[in-house]
Amino acid sequence: MRLILALLLVPLPALADGFDGIYRPEGLEGWDCRSVGSDGGALAVRDGVFYGVESACQLTNPVAVNGMSAVLFDAECNGEGESYAKRMMLMRVPDGLAVIEDGIVSLLRSCE
Repeated sequence: MRLILALLLVPLPALADGFDGIYRPEGLEGWDCRSVGSDGGALAVRDGVFYGVESACQLTNPVAVNGMSAVLFDAECNGEGESYAKRMMLMRVPDGLAVIEDGIVSLLRSCE
């Protein structure tokens, strides 16, 4: 009961903040860790927003995944002149972050 009460008192963005950082795709050479959001640049999570290549997704409605260092989000995204919604799971892995969308897992290595 205390855990449930504690989770209810945690601000929703705090669940997304646990993933804050700058990342680059694992296994792809030539990606830098300085220019966030540009083609060949870094990807980032900051203050409840996932920044991809020329896109940004506001992460809302977090649901912690039981027994995992993962959170499932509704993502409201804007990129390349379009707005769209999708589900996105972020999960801590030893060297960074796994991003899971529609059955596709992208491993991102921490730049920090």
